[in-house]
Amino acid sequence: MPQTKTDNVERISVVVPVNPFTPANLLQVRHCLCALDVDRLMEWWPGLPHTPNRDLEKVKAIQRSLDWKRVAQIAAYLLQEEIEDAGTKLDETFRPIYEPKKNEPGREWPPQIKGTVKFAHSSFPFFSNVLIHVNGATFEKSPESEETGERIGTTAQVGLNPKDQNFSLTVIDGQHRVNGAYFALEIRRKKDPDARFEIPAEIFLELDPFEEPPRHQAQIFIDVNLYQKKVDRSLVADLFPMTRTTTDSLDRKERAQDIGRKLMLEVGPLVGMIQIPGIKYGVKNVVALATLNAAIEGAIPALNTRDITNLEAQTSFIAQLLECWLTASGRAEGKGATVIDEHNVVYQGRILVSVIHLIPAILWQFSKWKVPFVSKKAKDHITEWLQATIVRAGLVKFKKFIGKNDFKKKGFLGSGGIGRFRNLLWAAAFRTRRIGNLKPESIAIEAEKARTKVNAELASHAH
Repeated sequence: MPQTKTDNVERISVVVPVNPFTPANLLQVRHCLCALDVDRLMEWWPGLPHTPNRDLEKVKAIQRSLDWKRVAQIAAYLLQEEIEDAGTKLDETFRPIYEPKKNEPGREWPPQIKGTVKFAHSSFPFFSNVLIHVNGATFEKSPESEETGERIGTTAQVGLNPKDQNFSLTVIDGQHRVNGAYFALEIRRKKDPDARFEIPAEIFLELDPFEEPPRHQAQIFIDVNLYQKKVDRSLVADLFPMTRTTTDSLDRKERAQDIGRKLMLEVGPLVGMIQIPGIKYGVKNVVALATLNAAIEGAIPALNTRDITNLEAQTSFIAQLLECWLTASGRAEGKGATVIDEHNVVYQGRILVSVIHLIPAILWQFSKWKVPFVSKKAKDHITEWLQATIVRAGLVKFKKFIGKNDFKKKGFLGSGGIGRFRNLLWAAAFRTRRIGNLKPESIAIEAEKARTKVNAELASHAH
């Protein structure tokens, strides 16, 4: 939106949308939509050193202290590049603003961020509106809005004068986006000194009286961050491949999403069964797509060490592993099953994720088996190896993988359960005898030794 400045007053063109759902006690509050220049926003809130009204308490008023890693991640996302030595760069950018209050409870300075901050890929980096509250602003409808009336919304100008003693600007929601945008802009200016950035904003005028507790602002923050639930990750996991202009995955995360989609729709024993909770797709007590994708992403580096690098080969190998696991467990349901026996846990996310975590160990075994990675012989070897692992782990009852009740009694559900189960599989996989009554601490040590050995050997023989 256009911004003009005269006599210390910043005039911003805004849209005032019609909202029939505004509570009766807030009908007098102006709610505007606009774009705000990041530099000006940082001057007004919390205020730069040369600005008389600098007030760092406004940064903490609603949202509490800043999470500096999140600020850096937002900046990296906007820049679409990694930020090296992020802690030093944050210190350079924000020291004049935040260091003076470093000893207050809840503050962190300098930011304890080490190394490189990575970014999430985006074809059009942007973020949703930040929510701003302003006291002491002027509001003038445009002549055109006076003519069209209130039914279709209005346009107006909001005047902001930071030197006015009654002026106050706070961020209700979006402090990390504001600081992240400012951080990204300062980095971009190393290459482009004239760079500017405007971010979408919603402005509430006089929502809470000047210098009174931010009661309504706090309630809006709660509404936005607690009551408005995000969608389940699985609901959108299969959509990511559709957003690309090419069929090739851009990175490991996208490759995992492509493999997960194929396992859900095309290849392997879980076709039609993998869950997308948001639309009730799949079968109850079967792994969710987002959970599966995360496990696959972690396994891709090990597959790459054995030159299993293209989408089809990686999908086939993981599909084969899942089939072998279900066979080895003795609890495989019929292909395309729509219901899983209530005592059958081998399709659950925590278990399948742990099995996929064994991929480095299985690949290491192939150096002994001397068979093709995807073949009838490979299936036989993997199935036999998994069966032996299950037996040594003490997870067999009546020639089948233990049921839900026994699985729970062993402590594999609840907090830390997946870690204990994963350690048990890794330890059992490299033992010649059964685990027996070995304590969890000892099992964890054996598992870590096995993982370290396998990963080191895979790395040394990488093609």
